[in-house]
Amino acid sequence: MSEQASNLPAAPGPGAAVSPASTTAVQAPAAAPETTVVPRQDSRPRRRVRRRVPVVGDSDHSFEAVQHKLQVVIEAMAAANGHLEGLDRRKRATATEASNLASGIADAELDEVFVEMTQEVATAEGEAAKAVRAMLRAAQLAEKSAIEVKRAHARHYGALHRVRKGRKWRTPKPGFFRR
Repeated sequence: MSEQASNLPAAPGPGAAVSPASTTAVQAPAAAPETTVVPRQDSRPRRRVRRRVPVVGDSDHSFEAVQHKLQVVIEAMAAANGHLEGLDRRKRATATEASNLASGIADAELDEVFVEMTQEVATAEGEAAKAVRAMLRAAQLAEKSAIEVKRAHARHYGALHRVRKGRKWRTPKPGFFRR
C-alpha cells in the first residue's frame, strides 16, 4: 500500500454508522483493494478544451467559402446574443428579487445577519448582471463587426468573383502575364 493511501481514512462498511461530530479516532480494518487510492497514470496537467465558432478550417479561400464562413460566424454571434439577452434579463430579475427579499426579511424583523446575507446576494447578483450586460455588448459588437467584414469582403471581391464565374475558362496563375 502506498504512503499516500495509508494516511487516508477508511471507507465505512455497509451498515456502519458514521458520526461527523465524533472526535475519537477509530482504527479501520485493513483496506480492501476497492478502497485503495490509485494515482493517475498520466501526471501531466490536463489541457482545457476551448470551444470555438463552428467554422471549418479548410484551405478553401474562394469567395463563396469566405462568405459562407463569415455567415456562420454571424449566425453563431446572433445565437449567442439571444442567449445573453435572456441571461441578462434573468440576472437583473434575480438581483431585484433578492433585494426585495432582503427588504422583506428586514420588515419581518428577523436577525440582521440574514438581512445582510441576503443583501450581499442581491449585490453579487447585481454585479453579475452588469458583467453579463458588458458581455452582451461585446457580443453585439462582434456580430456587427462580422457583418461589416462580410460586406467589405463582398464589396472588394464581389466584382472579381462575378467576372471569374461568368467565363468558361480558368483564371491563369499569378504572374502568367508578366514576361
